[in-house]
Amino acid sequence: MTGTRGFVLINALIIVAALAGAATLLLTRAETGRLRLEVGQTSTQLGYYLDAFDALAITILNADRANGAADHPREDWARADYNVPLDRGQIAGQITDLQSLFNLNWLNDQSNAHASDTFDRLLQRKGLSPQIGSAVRDFMQRGGPPNRAPYDAQTPPLDPVGGALLLMEQLRDIPTLSDNDFARLHQIATVLPGDSAINVNTVDPDILVGMVPQITAGAILQILARRDTRPFTSVDEFTSELQLASDEDIEETLDFGRFAVGSVWFRVNSTAVLGGNTANRTTVLLRLGPPSGTSVYWRTSLYP
Repeated sequence: MTGTRGFVLINALIIVAALAGAATLLLTRAETGRLRLEVGQTSTQLGYYLDAFDALAITILNADRANGAADHPREDWARADYNVPLDRGQIAGQITDLQSLFNLNWLNDQSNAHASDTFDRLLQRKGLSPQIGSAVRDFMQRGGPPNRAPYDAQTPPLDPVGGALLLMEQLRDIPTLSDNDFARLHQIATVLPGDSAINVNTVDPDILVGMVPQITAGAILQILARRDTRPFTSVDEFTSELQLASDEDIEETLDFGRFAVGSVWFRVNSTAVLGGNTANRTTVLLRLGPPSGTSVYWRTSLYP
């Protein structure tokens, strides 16, 4: 009997251990499921926050268009940043006029004969290596860069085909372009359709200096100084001031179609915070006239 009782006790202990293990497994799975559900709900809520900021930006830009065709830094959309507290979190972001930046796709526009020289002068004024300009041009060259070895050596190997860019992030494939160089380039350049114009009311002065080498940098800065109090209302008004500052006829050397006083392309960078979790989004907006208004052209989001 003693042996039988011992056997029964051992079986009971084994069963209890098995049940305890099963219970632990079920509890672990339940907790994992709960955490996954919580993360999913948090990501969804963060997405709503980011959507709300996009909607705010669209509303602001649509309302701004009603105030006239000119876009300048004194308008509501150009405020340094928006920061809105929300339940258990916040949403913050900035709206940037993309037509204040150098459009890299001008480098592939055969009708823009001065784009490459303008790009080189801009890099020089910003203290960036001329090798960056060469690397970007080679990367965008139709058929891809002539020297394929650095790309073949990547893991996995890359096969750039060249041509117009869709996103600035494509430049990260250039092996010789460091993260720091990319970040600095991102501050002065963008990617838009090749026929986009530069907004003279928001343009970085160094870009304009590069576009108009016939006029001294000092004269350019004096012309742009008036933007803070009296933005340009027409391209003719701007080009007239350029002509007054030049000793030569600039009409034969400048394509005035490259200038504008308003913009249709804007970038929205937003950050949403909820319960210690953060999500980021970059949205490019295209603002057309009525009835289309402002719409999302593309956007990318990064969730926790």
